[in-house]
Amino acid sequence: MSVIQGYQIQGILAKGGMAIIYIAVQESLKRQVALKVLDPRLDTKLLNLFLEESRIIASLKHPNIIPVFDVGRVGIHFYHAMEYLEGGDLEARLKSGISINTALEIVLELADALYLVHSKGIIHGDIKPANIVFRSDDCPVLTDFGISKRFDLLSSEGDEPQEILASPSYASPELMQGQTFNQKVDIYSLGVVLFEMLVGHKPYTGKDHAELVANSIQQPIPLIPEHLKPIQPLIDHMLAKDQAERIGDARMISRYIKKYLRDHPDTVKNLSERIAEVEANNNGDIVLEYVPDSKNNISINPSKTLLPLLIILFSVIVATSIWYFVI
Repeated sequence: MSVIQGYQIQGILAKGGMAIIYIAVQESLKRQVALKVLDPRLDTKLLNLFLEESRIIASLKHPNIIPVFDVGRVGIHFYHAMEYLEGGDLEARLKSGISINTALEIVLELADALYLVHSKGIIHGDIKPANIVFRSDDCPVLTDFGISKRFDLLSSEGDEPQEILASPSYASPELMQGQTFNQKVDIYSLGVVLFEMLVGHKPYTGKDHAELVANSIQQPIPLIPEHLKPIQPLIDHMLAKDQAERIGDARMISRYIKKYLRDHPDTVKNLSERIAEVEANNNGDIVLEYVPDSKNNISINPSKTLLPLLIILFSVIVATSIWYFVI
């Protein structure tokens, strides 16, 4: 790769199908940064959209959203420079287990960040543990907006169907089936992350990609352990397969968690400061009705569930053929 003027490349942090993230030194300020450089072989439209979206993300000021310091193009290389986070990502931390209060704290803060993102008309599109990185003080930060989408682009008439190349284990049913989607895809993905932190595994699995997609579309929302039963309504509303039944406002998530923490002080340790920060942006509580076990099978709208099995299988095959992972 050609050297990007103003940055000294020190090594590779991560590599994916669309980009490479380097650890580099921004020479003008003598600070370490994470430098994301897109593959120059990508479609020109996608490369230019990356720059546009990077500038939008750079305008978002929130402690739980990755700060973007610089955006630009040098020759064929499109890049942006971000804060270098030393605390590792959530994917690594999951291997040693996450406590209940830590899981709730992480989702509380990320939900507040998502509210700001969505209020600006942006969909993140690939929320997963690998894209949740920590500062040295354990503050969770939402990263990698490189494939984000704007609501106005999704709703433009005459455009080709929009796609988000999300990670299958965290992607909503509508994404996997190529249906129309909105910001609720981020709510679903965050719900999968919350479930994984609380239970220790993802809500849906499969022996291969096709089975994973089929299970996540057709299987009922799994129950979390009995001692976490008060959190089940939140899980149900975040993982609802029908978009109409899913939470649409990320503030509802943070309000529900704050109410849970107040009602269950025995699970809380040193969260008062974190909650106070979120309280500055959100007011009020959300009460979600608990869904009994017999009604826990939240599925797609009846008109959709009656579609022939062949259509579902066709969706799985198509999704399998085009899906790939990105950073």
